[in-house]
Amino acid sequence: MLRRKYARAYLHLLVLVLLPCCGFQRCCEATQSKPVDEARLLLQIKSAWGDPPVLLAWNATASAALCGWPYVRCNRAGRVSGLYLADVNVSGPFPDAIATLSRLRHLDLWNNSIAGVFPTSLYRCRSLKYLDLSWNHFIGELPADIGLGLSESLTTLYLTRNFFVGTIPHSLSRLHNLRFLGLHSNFFVGTIPAELGELTSLQELYLGDNSFAAGELPASFSKLTNLTILDVWSCNLVGDFPTFLVQMPELEILDLANNSLTGSIPPGIWRLNKLQVLILSENNFSGEIPASIARLPSLTDLDLGNNRFNGTLPPELGKHSLDLATVSVDNNDLTGAIPEGLCTGGHLWSFTASSNRLNGSIPAGLANCPSLSELRLDNNQLSGQVP
Repeated sequence: MLRRKYARAYLHLLVLVLLPCCGFQRCCEATQSKPVDEARLLLQIKSAWGDPPVLLAWNATASAALCGWPYVRCNRAGRVSGLYLADVNVSGPFPDAIATLSRLRHLDLWNNSIAGVFPTSLYRCRSLKYLDLSWNHFIGELPADIGLGLSESLTTLYLTRNFFVGTIPHSLSRLHNLRFLGLHSNFFVGTIPAELGELTSLQELYLGDNSFAAGELPASFSKLTNLTILDVWSCNLVGDFPTFLVQMPELEILDLANNSLTGSIPPGIWRLNKLQVLILSENNFSGEIPASIARLPSLTDLDLGNNRFNGTLPPELGKHSLDLATVSVDNNDLTGAIPEGLCTGGHLWSFTASSNRLNGSIPAGLANCPSLSELRLDNNQLSGQVP
């Protein structure tokens, strides 16, 4: 009985203590859940860009129907979840009001004239999954903490074709959910960070056309086994062909062009049975073109021009790659005949082999290519007439 009495007294005291806290919590939650005037934020964004005509429909009189405004998407709760403003010809600074759209998941500003440094205000967008700032006029260095500041949910980050400088921040490796990363065509220096190899969910990686210091492709990239596209053209790469690349079973496009790579193509290239595009032009590759390259069933485009390859073209080239559309082997030291089966699939539209030492006659089979529109064979030792 005494224990029950004290228990009831304790419960009464606990209620008295917790009631004010609960009331305060409800007050805070009510404050936090109060809808932000997102129409006002969108109008601020419009104003920051000088009220462009393309956003004429964004106006205060229609604010109640903002989810129907062009380029705007809302979630089921009526909150702005996406801004799809690609290629709409807006210019000016990055409006910080964008970062106040707390439910924003998709931001696409591709191909505009937005200027300034990388907008760290985006760190406030904790739901952001897709961010495309490419083809704009952003400048300066990427923040060292970019990988810590941006949303952990981010799956897509495109910053291509801007004027970013400095080194690529190692912290990008903390964005473990990234599947698409585009940094090409900027002015990044230093070396390609080995830490990017920790982004094991990556499917597409674009690093080409930057100002990196001479270096090898990081060996840590061997862990990127989900890659379908690897673009590292014009990255000042040196060393031999990175042999770990032939262990990437999902690879569809591989662009190593315009580097200083040496050595030969690994015979194991045939393992890349999903490979469609192989671009190795403008390097210092040498040796024979492996016969196994003709066994790539999905190959559509092959560019080996401006190297030091010798020997013959693989005799089977074209017979197993039935969608083969372009072959370029210009400016090498190739000898022997043009493969008879280049046009087996009937899709070849370009074959260029100028400035080699090819001999023999021009295959009559080239006449069976209904889509062939480009044929360059000058500076060889071929005989006969072009079909």
